[in-house]
Amino acid sequence: MTPTRQAVMNTLMELLAQLAGDWDYEGAITADALLFRDLGFQSLDAVVLGNSLQEQFGHIIPYADLLSNIGQRELNDVTVGEWADFTYQHLNDRSPGAPL
Repeated sequence: MTPTRQAVMNTLMELLAQLAGDWDYEGAITADALLFRDLGFQSLDAVVLGNSLQEQFGHIIPYADLLSNIGQRELNDVTVGEWADFTYQHLNDRSPGAPL
């Protein structure tokens, strides 16, 4: 069964809360928070987050595509909400992103 967008967001927020403990982030994490600027993510943190979500949902998600897209933006960043939307979109895409 494919999770709802809200379930994806809830899972993402739980993972971010766990990761926040590793980098001593004490602020509120919202859907509008920028992963790199606001939360202080490094590229390795994004990889860990992506891998954790893939394991959680048992589905390969092309986060490298998202990160590549971010690199083309004027502001090289992504919101928590965008990350959730990307994840949700690819969990519902029945084409190339095969289950793990």
